[in-house]
Amino acid sequence: MRDRPASVPETPPAPGTWRRVVRLFMPYRGAVCVLVVLIAVYSALNAAVPLLTRVVFDRALFGPGGPDLPLLALIAGLAAAIACAVGAVDLGQTWLSARVAQRVVHGLRAEMFGRLQRMPLAFFAAERGGEIQSRLAGDTTQIEYAVKDTLPGALSGLIGFVVAAGAMVTLSPVLAGVALILAPLVLLVASRSGRALSTLSADGQRTRAELSSIIAERLSLGGVTMARVHGRRQEEAAGFTAESERLARLGVRSGVVAQLVLSVGHVFFVLTPYLVFVAAGLTGGITPGTLVAFTVLQARLYQPLWQILHISTEFRSAQGAFERVFGYLDLQPEPEPRQSPAPGPGALAARGAGFRYPGTGEEDRPALYGVSLDIPAASTTLVVGPSGSGKTTLGHLLAGLHPPTEGAVVIDGTEFGAPLPGRICIATQDPFLFQGSVADNLRYAAPGATMDDLVRACRITRIHERIAALPDGYDSPAGERGALFSGGERQRIALARALLADASVLVLDEATSALDPLTELKVVEAILAERAGRTTVMITHRFGVLDSFDTVVALEEGRVVEHGSRLDLLGDRHGLYARMVRAQTGAA
Repeated sequence: MRDRPASVPETPPAPGTWRRVVRLFMPYRGAVCVLVVLIAVYSALNAAVPLLTRVVFDRALFGPGGPDLPLLALIAGLAAAIACAVGAVDLGQTWLSARVAQRVVHGLRAEMFGRLQRMPLAFFAAERGGEIQSRLAGDTTQIEYAVKDTLPGALSGLIGFVVAAGAMVTLSPVLAGVALILAPLVLLVASRSGRALSTLSADGQRTRAELSSIIAERLSLGGVTMARVHGRRQEEAAGFTAESERLARLGVRSGVVAQLVLSVGHVFFVLTPYLVFVAAGLTGGITPGTLVAFTVLQARLYQPLWQILHISTEFRSAQGAFERVFGYLDLQPEPEPRQSPAPGPGALAARGAGFRYPGTGEEDRPALYGVSLDIPAASTTLVVGPSGSGKTTLGHLLAGLHPPTEGAVVIDGTEFGAPLPGRICIATQDPFLFQGSVADNLRYAAPGATMDDLVRACRITRIHERIAALPDGYDSPAGERGALFSGGERQRIALARALLADASVLVLDEATSALDPLTELKVVEAILAERAGRTTVMITHRFGVLDSFDTVVALEEGRVVEHGSRLDLLGDRHGLYARMVRAQTGAA
């Protein structure tokens, strides 16, 4: 199995897990108290039936003078009333426990999703998508099953056990002691087996996450294509089979350990009644009604104990899922922006801004060193440089996707280090399209956009004709990650989406790299014309024929080496920008 990313901690240690589980129920403690009362009433009503059975045997059937029919009728009426009450209380506690359990799991799931949304982009670059899906969907589903079944089961088992034991003591303290003598042994076995079950459960959850990652990566369009191109289909199938086999072995071991607890409990449940019969024979003076009532109560005692044992194994199995979910909840998200910049014209500035990607180590150079530059409002700026010079990192800092690790980035005089929706928008080289329709993808940036707005934006980016030719036009599906479109078409749809955002600042990070040079030139000129009077920053490798920008910024090895007008930089024929233009155009 492949190593996990270094940015995500392994499953945290178990101590404290159960305290955190209990705290999940604190917002619903009022409902839990009502549930406890309902379960206590339910258990008391169930315990009353054996006591009525004692009266039936000792007085109504075999009392002095023969059967007492009026008393039998009265007891039958009481039993019917108790049965109706038990049914009503049971229905109420089932509804309440299900509601509490679902709210707890919903809160846990929503909190984890919200926490993940606030994580830095570096987290998602390092973490595998299958791992995230496994924790957010698979682990929370296992927790849902555990909480839904164990909350009412644990309370019912505990209260039922106490009530039944108390009733047995009132009938015969000696027989009650015999009935309970083996219970500590069962609990000891359950405790020992539970620790082993927790370890196996954690291993199983990690293996399921690995399987989810393999499925998400290797059965994606890109993964299947790569496997076929390089002839790796058999190796991929073998890797999946190995992980699946590991999960199967863990499942067998978990099942054996869980059954061990239940088997020991079964021996206890079968053996104890006969020990009670022997004790009754040795003690003497036990009436038939008392013995029958005691036997019925024994079943009411063993059923909660069996329930507790079964719940213990289920909860131990879910412990790994709890710990993995808590592991994500313990991650530190990005800090919220210290101040939300007021609306302004869109003047950007970098003040000694530097950035080092997390986990690169002190020996690796930062992606950017002390960058200082001013981008006036309503200006057009071209950012160029060799591969690896830090262009994309600078674009991410200007868009607020990464806070600088040193220095500051400023918009309209206010420092910021987080995305500013409505103020700054970025279109990237690898645009993301959702599974929905083309219109849904476009309106993601502007939910209130009309069809005329969509068509206008798509005409600007030269993609309208392609969309209009689809069977359902703008309502046609985009496919998985936009797979129904080519790379250049996806980029033009994403550019139209960015235009619909109507932001004060638009950053284009290699957003036209998949277009042919002529189409790229037409699209860029149309975008700049549409955004006249607003700030636009374009990062690109291909810029030799782009001459509509006010300012050019040239980066090299993470530093700004040139910053000025296009003509001024071309005048320095030994400068980086002039040399790159000559290399692209062949100009003297």
